[in-house]
Amino acid sequence: MLFAVFGVKEYVILALAVVLVLFALVNIFLFFRKKILQRFALLRYFYPVVRKTAVYYDYYLINKLEIQLVSNESLFIDHMLFGNKYIYVINDYLFKGVLTGNAQDSKWILKDKKGQEIMVDSPLLKNKKLVEKLSLRTSLDHATFIAITLVSKDTKITDLEVNDSSNFVIDTRDFMKLILKIESRDIAPLNPEDLLKRVHEFDELNLRKKRGRKWRKNR
Repeated sequence: MLFAVFGVKEYVILALAVVLVLFALVNIFLFFRKKILQRFALLRYFYPVVRKTAVYYDYYLINKLEIQLVSNESLFIDHMLFGNKYIYVINDYLFKGVLTGNAQDSKWILKDKKGQEIMVDSPLLKNKKLVEKLSLRTSLDHATFIAITLVSKDTKITDLEVNDSSNFVIDTRDFMKLILKIESRDIAPLNPEDLLKRVHEFDELNLRKKRGRKWRKNR
């Protein structure tokens, strides 16, 4: 009976429609799967590491900042840790594989377990530019900030030689050690009252706080 109603052309159209619907459903699933995995990664890999350091050493911590510039551009920061001597601007990256590149390169190479290589934006340069804009936005001395790119333990960075005195790519396992090393530098600590004032200022600048818990950062 169906063959009497539908011809070959109609069946082809129907088949194409089914394929398109399935394709759309798969893409929707992958989109939400990516979001869920990113959220899981934040909770499992990064947030506990940063929070542990903040709690152990009684540092102020603000997570998920979005700060708007005069140009209407937004700066996204996963964590801002307020140490005794520096303010740490930390962004998380869930890379899996071997990460290679130079400090001056705008693109780095990420090689996965299958040996496939993909080009990724240099997180080092992204954090460097972010801190420069943040310094201009807040009128804080650039030297007050330390930029940290925090990667999961699934990322091999042993071949990277890009760190300098104020910009680092670091494994989560070495995060606390790095903070302690930087805080041990022979410089005067920040004024506690001024530091607390800065914490409140950054909290007030955070657009995420103003509009609720929505997080617009694009990975």
